[in-house]
Amino acid sequence: MLACGSAVRPTEILREIEHFTSSTSPARVATDAGDGFIKSLGNPMGSAALVSELVAAELATWFGLNVPAFSIIDTCAIEILMKKNGMPMVPPMFFSSAVDGTPRDGSGTFLSKLIHSEDVAKLVVFDTWIRNWDRYFNGEANSENLLFVRSTKLKYSLVPIDHSNCFIGSDPDFPTMPAPDIWVNDPAVYGKFPEFDDYITAKATNGALLKLSTLEKPFVVEVVNSVPVEWELNDAARSSLVDFICNRATYVVDTLAARLVDEPELPGM
Repeated sequence: MLACGSAVRPTEILREIEHFTSSTSPARVATDAGDGFIKSLGNPMGSAALVSELVAAELATWFGLNVPAFSIIDTCAIEILMKKNGMPMVPPMFFSSAVDGTPRDGSGTFLSKLIHSEDVAKLVVFDTWIRNWDRYFNGEANSENLLFVRSTKLKYSLVPIDHSNCFIGSDPDFPTMPAPDIWVNDPAVYGKFPEFDDYITAKATNGALLKLSTLEKPFVVEVVNSVPVEWELNDAARSSLVDFICNRATYVVDTLAARLVDEPELPGM
């Protein structure tokens, strides 16, 4: 079962709350299902950003990461203009529920209070799998894309947000041909903030990679085929994206442990 619309399903945008000038020019809105953030066709990053958001959110949910509930909004009765380019937002829009969290601050304060410390390794495995260069990559940090959300009085959950820059790097469109080998076999590690090191254990890494090894192509096909046709992902590009996600998963499972931990655990240990 896909996650889109399962936990939240807004049908009406009630009002605008705040606009942003970040790369996809999102807006915070109030809906009949609570507050959240919307991204639309016509955004400066193009439709590929919307495809990336939806597909990554589905994969993250399957992988066990605590991403905010998300959905597609098919109608909008009010005019909302993107702040960065002045273009009107049009459905279908990607919607992500607002959560009350604190952005990453570069220290280990919140990490030491995580309710599930294994989520740190899981997030690095995930970001590396989907080639998410917009959280932490090559020394460049975007701390706004990682939230710590209070789960209990003393504990926090790791909540990754914003996946509009994944899979294809800075390319503007998903390819209609097979993904280049340099994408599939990209040896870089993504999402590994410096303060994560002490929390990336062999056990947690092995657990995340074991989960990734269970990925099945029919599920990936279902995820990619859920992308709205209006987002301009044609059949050839859909097929290419499915193959990339599956082949990239195999590469990461086979190679990543040695790059994350000094003595990876053997499977089943």
